[in-house]
Amino acid sequence: MEFSLFNLMTLPRSGVTHAEVFQQTRTLVSMAEEGGFDTAWMAEHHLSNYSICSSPLALCSHLAGYTKRIKLGPAVVVLPFYEPLRLIEDIFMTDQLLEGRFVLGLGTGYQPREFEKFGIPFETRLAQGLEVWDALLQAQSTGVIDFEGEFVKIRDAALSIQPYQKSFQTFAVGSAPEIRRLILERGATALMTPGLAPPAVIATVRGLLSETAAELQINDDFPYALQRMVFVTKDKSQLQLAAEEALRHGRYATNMRQLQPAMSGALLDDSVFEGEPTVDEILERCLFGGPEELAEQLVQELKSNKITHFSAFMQFADLPYGWAQKSMKLFIDEVMPAVKSALQGFLGGDK
Repeated sequence: MEFSLFNLMTLPRSGVTHAEVFQQTRTLVSMAEEGGFDTAWMAEHHLSNYSICSSPLALCSHLAGYTKRIKLGPAVVVLPFYEPLRLIEDIFMTDQLLEGRFVLGLGTGYQPREFEKFGIPFETRLAQGLEVWDALLQAQSTGVIDFEGEFVKIRDAALSIQPYQKSFQTFAVGSAPEIRRLILERGATALMTPGLAPPAVIATVRGLLSETAAELQINDDFPYALQRMVFVTKDKSQLQLAAEEALRHGRYATNMRQLQPAMSGALLDDSVFEGEPTVDEILERCLFGGPEELAEQLVQELKSNKITHFSAFMQFADLPYGWAQKSMKLFIDEVMPAVKSALQGFLGGDK
């Protein structure tokens, strides 16, 4: 069982500077390393305050000098946004700088405005992204890219930079049948991010993966990763505000799914969206609460869905940074030990 910290790096509306957001991220990643987390993930988004991290590979390389043990990776590299040859070189160089502590998260994007501004067709993102993944695997195995696809065309490119690792621990997001099949065939880990949706969707996606595994005649013990918003507190009066900020995050994310999001400059509006959950529903759905109850809820969720990797998203929207820090400390000191103890021997839970 592995634990990771997800860093979105939203720029709050409360006057926090860009420099402060990155400093806070450095501090939280250092806390995660000291607290026994296995991995820290860096998001990639563009052109809004939803996330100011436009280059997760650059940030991973930067954090190499601030960490010693924890693995670092992008969650995720949005494959269609890159010139493929340059991206592959940058991935290999990041792995070298991290001396094998690099983990890879892959995705094909979901925010139409980003694609419009980059001049990339939104409709072809899946096919284009999967070709980049194919070329990356070829480069890893041979050191040469000689690839002729519909979108990626690289002829006889012998790479001067090689990865530190022979293969990367790889995570991929996406529920399309093609992605599910490739994830399982390539031994990658499917990463599920339910957001504010009811937790039942976690089992639904696990079931779809199991169906694909059966079609491929692959055992049902494949790795499965889950990312959830987490807020741990012993002060119940903080739960209302935390849920309100989770809702604000959901509004930002929903807004960015529109071709023309409601925004002023790079600042997103937190407009109400159709069917949005109430604050009470968010408190029921998300992992918010005291350490003991949250540990019990998390253990049940991990066991019932055969989760092998749990990613905690702990600083979201305008949640006060000090609250996120205290929440993370409680998670490290009280929640993680209880979960690890309860999962002893379950899906590698004795790690």
